[in-house]
Amino acid sequence: MNNDIELAYLIQQNYDLIKESKKILKDGSYIYLLKKLKNEFETAKENYLQSGNKLKKIKEGYVSISLELRREREKLENDEFELYNKAGSDLNLIKKLETVIETEKLSLKKMEEKAVDLLDEEEKIKKEIEDLRMKLLNIKDNFYDYKVKTSGKVEKARGDIKAAELKIEEIKSKIPQNLLDEIANLMKRKSCAVAKLNGETCGGCRMKVSSMTVDSLMNGSSIVHCDNCGIILYYDKSEGKIKRKSRKRIKA
Repeated sequence: MNNDIELAYLIQQNYDLIKESKKILKDGSYIYLLKKLKNEFETAKENYLQSGNKLKKIKEGYVSISLELRREREKLENDEFELYNKAGSDLNLIKKLETVIETEKLSLKKMEEKAVDLLDEEEKIKKEIEDLRMKLLNIKDNFYDYKVKTSGKVEKARGDIKAAELKIEEIKSKIPQNLLDEIANLMKRKSCAVAKLNGETCGGCRMKVSSMTVDSLMNGSSIVHCDNCGIILYYDKSEGKIKRKSRKRIKA
């Protein structure tokens, strides 16, 4: 009968495997994480595109101001040439040209400062774009790595369920019907019908069983139940004799 109990314990192990595998299939956390990574990717992509548009406008602005600077410098050179070579002693013309030249110099200074600011901003945006590009690559890699791992985990869980179901049916054909009926009845009330005895402790409820129960198992009694939770106990003889803790006698 001990061999039948061992087979019953194998059935329980396969039921436990099915239970854990179904938890994996029902667990939606991996879907949530994939969606989260996808949303992060879309946000980073949008920021990347926006930064690209900013860079384009900055470059266009720099080209535009460079042309303005060239025209303004040419105008300044012409006015200075006229002042020093054509104005002669015409005080009104000299004063007028000096005022115009001063205004042009101030305008040039402002445009040059703006051009420098645009170059600084261009460098800043370029770095931002590179950082976003690396972020996109990392998110993409993480997404596919996680997807592959979770897909493998899910497929393994499905495979484990099928294999466990086949194993249960195979084992059932080798076990007496009365034992199968008892396992079925216990499974209706508990998640565990058969548990291994670890030392003097039930593997199901984790509570210590009586010496009488331990003796029954070691003597090969047909079906032995836990004193506490009532499930069927399995004792693995290959692990050797059960080591019992000595009980101190109470002195009168």
